[in-house]
Amino acid sequence: MKKFVIMMISVFFLLNIVHFSVKADDDHDHKKYKYYKGDWGDDHDFDDDDEEDNEYYYNERTENSMSITSQWYLWTRLAGTIKGELPFSEPQNITFQHKISKEQLSLYCIPMNGELFIPGKRVGEFLGAKASFYPTSRILELNLNHTELIFRSDTNVSYENKMKTPIPAKAMFFNEDVYLPISVVANGLGFSIVWDAKQEVIYFQEMNN
Repeated sequence: MKKFVIMMISVFFLLNIVHFSVKADDDHDHKKYKYYKGDWGDDHDFDDDDEEDNEYYYNERTENSMSITSQWYLWTRLAGTIKGELPFSEPQNITFQHKISKEQLSLYCIPMNGELFIPGKRVGEFLGAKASFYPTSRILELNLNHTELIFRSDTNVSYENKMKTPIPAKAMFFNEDVYLPISVVANGLGFSIVWDAKQEVIYFQEMNN
């Protein structure tokens, strides 16, 4: 009987630890969602008509920006640019390689709406960033050196070092990750992108190297 009581106390203690850990994660997730919810707004979009919130970019996002072709490998940080051609047209596994370390990673990529979508958390970690994903609000946070990037699924908005910034297409939740245009993740973390058509490899290289 004594052993049974001790066992029940132990089980109760373990269950409370698990509950506390899950509750802590939920609270962190809720705080992250609540902090950015007001800025994202109900429509979750970067609104071209919202001059007050987007004052920093207002002068740049004029009709002249429509003449700029937005290449899939460059994050121009402009809304409403013309889309360029993609290196391939069907979803497939693509090999990524770091130019310096030579480390490789194979990931499922989705070409869509003139952008090449990649799993943001996986690619961010591959590039050396600390990645935090909050499943309830589907928010992805990437931190590398002095750069913080925050994204939310189903929005075309990012927060780059707390500055509200447009991204070229809406982020989407797929395969337990937030899929983002590759240019946003790579360029945002300080990497350039090179496509090797013969090898079908995407190379990442630090811009300051």
